[in-house]
Amino acid sequence: MALGLVRLWARMGIPKLAQFDNGQTIAGRGRSLALAVRLCLHLGVRARFIPFGEPWRNAVVEHFNDVFDKRFFRTERFESIDTLMARAAEFETFHNARHRYSALKGATPDEWGHRLGFVPRRLDPTLEPPTTVPRRGRVEFVRLIRSDRLARILGAKIVLPTELVHRYVTATLHVRDHRLVIEDREGFHLEVPFPLNR
Repeated sequence: MALGLVRLWARMGIPKLAQFDNGQTIAGRGRSLALAVRLCLHLGVRARFIPFGEPWRNAVVEHFNDVFDKRFFRTERFESIDTLMARAAEFETFHNARHRYSALKGATPDEWGHRLGFVPRRLDPTLEPPTTVPRRGRVEFVRLIRSDRLARILGAKIVLPTELVHRYVTATLHVRDHRLVIEDREGFHLEVPFPLNR
């Protein structure tokens, strides 16, 4: 995953925020951060993980994946991985110039980037993802608190007050001081130590 992000961000630019699903290969487990999160922290990218079982929070990505699958991937057979990669690059160029999104107010990705005057900060494609946890940065975990009152973060289970049942919280991991700050929109605030495994 991390090497895929290096290749992607070398082409498209480094984001300020990267939003992910909750797979262990992306987030990590047992109070250890996965390589993809370490890469984000190393580059100053804030990583955010959406609630479990809520893929609609990545609606733009899910919509693109559907378009890619139906209008490209399933439309032909590819002789080799090289052919697939070349054709996928052609499709991406076509898509960004022609496909309009309501999230972009009816603009194509190319038009939206032009309107914003977007100039990407590209990543060196030879960068090796860091194997140790960077000393600073933040990682956000958005969670819906269910009747068991547990916020599940990297394998840890944090018991929260009853008042938070059926509410969303954001648990922000502050890497520098190994601290988890849990907040909601109603003003709840809790800080707990969260030592990470290196």
